[in-house]
Amino acid sequence: MNNRRPMTRPMTTRPHPRRHARRRRRRRGCAPRVLALFLIILIASIWAYTLFAGNSEPTIIDYENQNPVTAQPQEGGQSPQPNEETPEEPALPSRLPDISLAATAARSIQNTGYLALVNHSFAAPGDPGSYLLSPAWPTVAVARIEGTYLHQSALRAVSDMFASARAADMNAFFVSSGFRDFSHQEYLYGDGSAGNLIMPPGHSEHQTGLAADIMVVGLGMWDLVDAPEGQWLANNSYRYGLVLRYPQGAEHITGIDFEPWHFRYVGQVHAYYMMNNGFVLEEYIQYIRDRGHFSFEKNGITHYVFHQEPAGGMIYVPQGRDFTMSGDNKGGYIIWTTQ
Repeated sequence: MNNRRPMTRPMTTRPHPRRHARRRRRRRGCAPRVLALFLIILIASIWAYTLFAGNSEPTIIDYENQNPVTAQPQEGGQSPQPNEETPEEPALPSRLPDISLAATAARSIQNTGYLALVNHSFAAPGDPGSYLLSPAWPTVAVARIEGTYLHQSALRAVSDMFASARAADMNAFFVSSGFRDFSHQEYLYGDGSAGNLIMPPGHSEHQTGLAADIMVVGLGMWDLVDAPEGQWLANNSYRYGLVLRYPQGAEHITGIDFEPWHFRYVGQVHAYYMMNNGFVLEEYIQYIRDRGHFSFEKNGITHYVFHQEPAGGMIYVPQGRDFTMSGDNKGGYIIWTTQ
């Protein structure tokens, strides 16, 4: 007798036909809505880009001034690209005989500062750390051994002048004041009651290290006017690149009272020309700026002096020959060379 049960298939759970159909319809209904949403976002993005990019101008960063500058469209409606800009060049000065000029970045050239104008209107330029200060003692006699400093070029000039004075039997010169920092000048200025004999802090030539007050042992400041030593200084200082900065009769130009003891280093070429033409520094700088350039002969050598206004930080300088440059502290540069 066969006791085995007949084989049957295992039962599986199947969804109800109607429920399955509803799920399929829901899945088919989501796809068109997602596609439509994607198309709407894409069209809106294209419209926004066209609206804003088409109506705006490119912005170029002026790295020298750290300000954003809007580029102006060129002819034909095209705006310049940052990497296609042509550097602005300074105006080429009138032709100097046999001197080739090349446009150069002004910051790449040593600025001596010898002709930097410092007065009531123009403050002393730069950082005192750039003034190349050296202790005046023991190179020259000083009133105070500690704390008397001069610019290296001014110190050499004063030292050479004192040596020539000794050869002329004038052995008592000394430097009573050289470089002063802002706080020292502020202390001397006080409440301004000294008038035009003491400049306001920030506006004294002593803050450049290029100015020296020169005195004579045994003589007062005003005794220099009539003393042989004072007259010798006034008549010979230019030979060493020093000028009597505040001469008598120029008070209306310098804004400073006559000071027979105050000498400023400008360099031998400029001191020679100023002495022979009766210029004070204000007049000399304006003379160069007005003329643009000039030349003169000294000891058989032709000297060329010309002025440059920078453009885009660039100036023209002599190419293939030695030259010296100084800022005039009025925004321009004065350059001189020889033939």
